[in-house]
Amino acid sequence: MNNSLASLISKGRAISGASFMMAASLAAITTSVMAAPTLSGIDTGTASELRSGNSITITGSGFGRKEQGAPVLFDHTDVTWENGVANKHQSTFNDMTLVKRVNVDPNTIWTKPSLPEEHSTGILVTNSRPTRDGNPGSHYYGKGNVNFLGWPKASGGENTNFESTKMYSAFWIKLPYDLTNYYAIPAERKPSAFATGGRESYGESIKIEGVDGLGRVIAYEDIGSLANGWLFIEPPRGVSIRDLTGKRIVGLESGAEVVFPESSSLGKFDQYGFLSPRGKYARFWSDPTGRGYRFSLANLGLAGTGSSIWANSFGGLSPEPGNWNLFEIEIDLGASPSLTAWLNGRVYLASDSDWAEALKNSDVDDATGLTIALLGMDDFMPVPFTVELDDIYLDKTLHRVLFCNRSTVEEIRGKGAHCEIQRPVAWDDRRISVEVNLGALSQDKDSVYLYVFDANGNVNSRGWELNKVNAPLPPQDFQAQ
Repeated sequence: MNNSLASLISKGRAISGASFMMAASLAAITTSVMAAPTLSGIDTGTASELRSGNSITITGSGFGRKEQGAPVLFDHTDVTWENGVANKHQSTFNDMTLVKRVNVDPNTIWTKPSLPEEHSTGILVTNSRPTRDGNPGSHYYGKGNVNFLGWPKASGGENTNFESTKMYSAFWIKLPYDLTNYYAIPAERKPSAFATGGRESYGESIKIEGVDGLGRVIAYEDIGSLANGWLFIEPPRGVSIRDLTGKRIVGLESGAEVVFPESSSLGKFDQYGFLSPRGKYARFWSDPTGRGYRFSLANLGLAGTGSSIWANSFGGLSPEPGNWNLFEIEIDLGASPSLTAWLNGRVYLASDSDWAEALKNSDVDDATGLTIALLGMDDFMPVPFTVELDDIYLDKTLHRVLFCNRSTVEEIRGKGAHCEIQRPVAWDDRRISVEVNLGALSQDKDSVYLYVFDANGNVNSRGWELNKVNAPLPPQDFQAQ
């Protein structure tokens, strides 16, 4: 999206026994105050107000050295910044134009996106669907269960062209339903008697025998080999499979009934039984063969290792259906390995010491040059889903600048926040120049605070308030307050 900004490991074979924490203390996700960057001034140049497209210069200390000021990739769909250079290849795309692979479109931004198939459109560039910030612009869209972007040309495509043990990436994603809380069960008739909603909308509410609260119908899909197809439903949050199996489900509007099967379908959509939630948001690999370091952000845990991080609980966190959600991931594979993922500012996943030791003792062939191998949707299960993506950020360091609508990191990590990632143009230890983009932040509704992260992910614990950026800004050391 031209006028908006964006603001996770499948380790590989060697660490299949590695463990992760569902929650981490603030001490584990933020760094010591003494080591954090210090902000002392902001120069807005000739700009009279804080506005997207304006440039500002941040002064202070402890920002750290960044070899390339610009990120590797900042993809707003119609305009893509590749290592600091604007690429407008997709700005001329008509609505719902397919993103093609490099062998078909040599100028493509993404060298290996998914291809259209029976239940999936492939990733399309849309300029007709509502944008993230409400302004005219483009973003990515796909309908079906396998729609993703992969291997950006900015980082070398399938041959990553930089050596770094660190990576930070972020992306905005929008899904119509909750990928962590949905089931498919054989339908009782064809088509289903349950009332389904319109496209990308929930259907009627459902009551599940013996379960408090109401669930919802997602969709009916005539797929697989069963005679009547499949009914996709969402139970009330916190309901387990043990609560569902063998229970009668009734539609409050239609009066239709169906029984949740006693056992799962081992043949996917070709065998009677239930199918549990599954799906993938992203994959980061250092090697297209999969022999290097790899991480998959999925709703079932560690893909490719047989070791599960979560059991469909996520500590209560999952992308909010129908809204844009920001995922962030930072990976450090250096001397003190760590991985943290955030969802809308809150900790979604954090590595622990056992994981770090397993990584250091592993025999991974290549732990450098991590890039985006997959971003979007990839699984056989979420057939009724759509996926929308925008403002995709990738860099080979942990340096970054964020604007957020909360005044402290503690609030951001504890309560969540709306944060927008800025585009650095130049960076040294005492001075950073960025191009402002407020994205979907509103100065009329939000107070806007500035955060600077250094090479180790250290950040000023209190934000610099920017909603009155025109006012005199005396030097302040936020770490001393």
